[in-house]
Amino acid sequence: MHTQFVERHIRSLSIAKTCAELGARIRTITYITGLEHGELVRLFFVDKQSAPRGRPPDSPDWYHHEANLIEKVEAAMVVAVYCRMRDLGFGPADALVGGFKHYRQQCKQAPRISFDRAFDLVCHTQGIWAAASPQLALATCPRCQSQHLTGLGERPSQDRPCPFCQLIKRYWCDKRVQATFPPRALPAVRSIPLGLLSVLLSPD
Repeated sequence: MHTQFVERHIRSLSIAKTCAELGARIRTITYITGLEHGELVRLFFVDKQSAPRGRPPDSPDWYHHEANLIEKVEAAMVVAVYCRMRDLGFGPADALVGGFKHYRQQCKQAPRISFDRAFDLVCHTQGIWAAASPQLALATCPRCQSQHLTGLGERPSQDRPCPFCQLIKRYWCDKRVQATFPPRALPAVRSIPLGLLSVLLSPD
């Protein structure tokens, strides 16, 4: 039993260290790991003043009333990757940390969703950690088939474009959107009978 406790504690410390490196507030790390505030300050911050300060995100109202189009798209990316990792069998903490890292790798500019914001979005989508029940949901748009966030119980409609539909519509006339989501070049296809299969089989 003691060995299991030690292993869990070491695992919690490892997750806490990664969360701190990703910019998480102490309150967020406490929810995720269960470690105490004082221990986190002592191990990962010089003092209380060196930890990220300010009021942490704690309401889904930000998504509905304050988030702009790009932030809504990136918020959906974070939650969608989290959910996929959970479906693959990862625990909540690993799915959040791994999903957030993957999200940051996909960003061509500075990520608009902080780790604390990602934590809050997951909380209010899954009803875990700081949220007693879910208030957001991941829905599939009937027009573009993209997954996006909606209010819990809100049904996507053909008449109401999702953030990704709006993104596509604005893409060619909005330089800010183009800079955030630059087009990706398709792989070159060699002129041999194998066609596209040659790309997959190429040793390069």
